[in-house]
Amino acid sequence: MKIALVQVGDRLSLEMDAVGFDAVWALVEQIYSDVQVAVAGSHDRVRFGGAVFLHENEWDQPCLLSQTPEGDALLKEVAGHFA
Repeated sequence: MKIALVQVGDRLSLEMDAVGFDAVWALVEQIYSDVQVAVAGSHDRVRFGGAVFLHENEWDQPCLLSQTPEGDALLKEVAGHFA
């Protein structure tokens, strides 16, 4: 299982393999009761903990890309569970 927090411009991206995605998604659903997913063309728009993320799955490498500083903090919290 691979999970990495990566700086992408001024935002953070939680990048993982398929097994890591299953683990991350299960944790997000366990911690946050407000998970919402809106399917879009090349990505999904995910909302939890009051923050918005883009979920992409290019080359079978899923990632959650934060859209706000608050989202960055939530991704750090989620990644901390796998450190």
